[in-house]
Amino acid sequence: MFANEKYKIVPVLNTADYNAGVSADSINMAKAHRAIFILTFGAITGDAVLTVNSGATAAALTSALTFKYAIGGAAIGTTLSDVLAAGTEAATLTLVAATYANKMLVIEINADAMDTANNENWLTLALSAAADAGVCHAVALVEPRYSDNTTLV
Repeated sequence: MFANEKYKIVPVLNTADYNAGVSADSINMAKAHRAIFILTFGAITGDAVLTVNSGATAAALTSALTFKYAIGGAAIGTTLSDVLAAGTEAATLTLVAATYANKMLVIEINADAMDTANNENWLTLALSAAADAGVCHAVALVEPRYSDNTTLV
């Protein structure tokens, strides 16, 4: 199966209205090379700010990290929705409602970006409170350092 040895599929955010802000489930990156997050948005009526953070424990948002991202070219389910724009690097990303509504966003972070000097092995996505509402769902593809079908992240 696809996820047995090369990648681990980790659901990190159930479909959620992030009006009040929300953090995804954390991933322990101590045994991983990288994580690729796939976020899908529904209706969005307010802008929010997305950050990728490391912390010494799950849910800790201690150090903001620089990450790479790309957005789908059109609304999900239409032609070109799977064609990603050129990748961009950022420390924060403002999710402008008019740009991100009903689209897919892909975020990639390498483990070497983690603040391991402070034992920050936990990786967490966070969405700030939006002016009105926004709906998001996210999964991560994690590339483990040691591939086998029992490795958990």
